[in-house]
Amino acid sequence: MTKEEQFWNWFKKNEAQFFFLNQIDDGDEKERILDELLAQLHIYCDKLYFEVGGEPDQKQDLIITAEGNQDFFEQVELLVRQAPHLEHWNVIAFKPIREDGTIEIDDVKLNPETMWFMPLNSKNSEKLGLRIYIDNYSPAETETYLRAIYLVLDNLLGEKSNALEIGYVEVEDLDTYPQKEDLIELTKLARYVSWKKNRSAN
Repeated sequence: MTKEEQFWNWFKKNEAQFFFLNQIDDGDEKERILDELLAQLHIYCDKLYFEVGGEPDQKQDLIITAEGNQDFFEQVELLVRQAPHLEHWNVIAFKPIREDGTIEIDDVKLNPETMWFMPLNSKNSEKLGLRIYIDNYSPAETETYLRAIYLVLDNLLGEKSNALEIGYVEVEDLDTYPQKEDLIELTKLARYVSWKKNRSAN
């Protein structure tokens, strides 16, 4: 039996507790159930993670993610490809594009509708660099801002596209660039990436 089969056989036997996860009020019990799923996933590959969610009384989503680590994309795709038919689940490889791209980490809250970017080209990579402009940016919290920005990019592009297309990110306060008309709204990033790829292919 393959490691993929072992995981899915276990999941099929235990899927009910994950399907009704949002109806569990006991926080400790919910955490125990999630830890159990993560432990089983890590038996397959300890660099993979998951997200579970969906609307009540509808099929739930089980998202398998490598958190943007390209070295483990193959394991994500293989596991999802080997998933059996699950009546109550959508099994999804990589975090998908999400309509609400807002991310909040600690005291940093980022809404892509109020963010702008300037594309940066690198001579050493085909990937796109981004300089992202944010209102009231605090350099003292650069690390938190960058963590939040990469999660925003996951939401706008999807995990796989973000990892494959974006090579470099830096952040600036919007007040440092008064020519706002020269910048591109961050919500248009997916269209820009698609345009750039098409131009490179021609």
